[in-house]
Amino acid sequence: MEEKMRKFLCLVIVLALTIPCVFAGGGSSRRPAEGAASGGLTAEQQWAREQGLHLDESVEELYRQALAEGGQVIIYSISSRHARIKPMFEADFPGMTLTAHTISSGELLEKFTREYEAGIRAADIIHSKEQVGEYYIDFIQKGYLHNYSPASIFANTNPEYMFMTPFFFELNLWFYNTERFSESPLTNWWQLTTPEWRGRSIFQDAANNAAYTAMLATMVQNADDMARAYREYFGSDIVLARDEPTAAHAWIKRYLANEPIIARNSNEVISMLGTPGQANPPWVGYSTSVRLRDKVDQGMAIDYAPYILRPTNGIYAMNFLAVVNEAPNPAGAKLYIRYLLGGDDGQGRGFSVFTDLGTWPARPEQPSAEGNLILENIPLWPTDLDFVYYNVLDVRDYWIMHR
Repeated sequence: MEEKMRKFLCLVIVLALTIPCVFAGGGSSRRPAEGAASGGLTAEQQWAREQGLHLDESVEELYRQALAEGGQVIIYSISSRHARIKPMFEADFPGMTLTAHTISSGELLEKFTREYEAGIRAADIIHSKEQVGEYYIDFIQKGYLHNYSPASIFANTNPEYMFMTPFFFELNLWFYNTERFSESPLTNWWQLTTPEWRGRSIFQDAANNAAYTAMLATMVQNADDMARAYREYFGSDIVLARDEPTAAHAWIKRYLANEPIIARNSNEVISMLGTPGQANPPWVGYSTSVRLRDKVDQGMAIDYAPYILRPTNGIYAMNFLAVVNEAPNPAGAKLYIRYLLGGDDGQGRGFSVFTDLGTWPARPEQPSAEGNLILENIPLWPTDLDFVYYNVLDVRDYWIMHR
């Protein structure tokens, strides 16, 4: 019963998510799907093998197979951009029909879980973000979702990304107001706990945002980094209070005590921070990197300087693609995934609508948007999904306790 309640609460966190970070590196375990007999395959693994998800077939062969199985492919996605890909895909592959359902991240998780447990296979592909381990631990490892990662697509991709089928990455970043500052005033997370910074920063409520809670859980896992950053900024070792188990907990408690502005979502963060002409704007706001486009599209007075921030900027958010176990159109799913990832050379137009400021492709062959910094040069914590999955509720409770 306790385990069921823990999983239910984890689901609540994700369902509360309004604006969807992480990739698993470092210590994340890579356990096989549950139920695998020694030397044998589970029913899910057997289905994946029968559908050739381990094969590296040509586009021409997949196209032939997809037409033979009915010419359909259905995707549940957190992005509406698949509707823009639909006419391109159908023009490039006559006879194919793409059906794209845009669903918010929390609703997608709930919808897929409910349908799958009821034996309904209404989608071929899931496109979402992995943040706290639900997809990787509860679905990928159990075989409810499958990776499709042919070598001709991912031969040059960082192996640390390959625990799932990576699509592209986003970050959460500290933006600063460019009308007040010519360069970022923030170089260390501990500045945000000082009297000078009282009420000057914007953060979303981590109690209702899984991306933020996952980042804070990773901060707890890397509390030694926070202790070193404290020493670098203040010149002395941190002294923890009784209710501060680690330097990361101390940062959470002391930051909340410093009266940050709490926003409902990333749009609100950027609006409050970067709307031009404010008499006394906030100094910085923590928000998703995709809001960089607001600087261009809406003239927001924002910028970021991630190279200088200590100890890191936070964690990755990985958009992934997965084939649903027992999907009705597995060949169509493979064909569309290859299309989204740019084909064999990465230059195909399937990824084109996702090339934007603040998003970085997983494949090095694919172009990053003009103006993007080099992702690999941005200081980030690797995220251990197992740690986050089993600790995120404790961190959320600590946040709520001091909110």
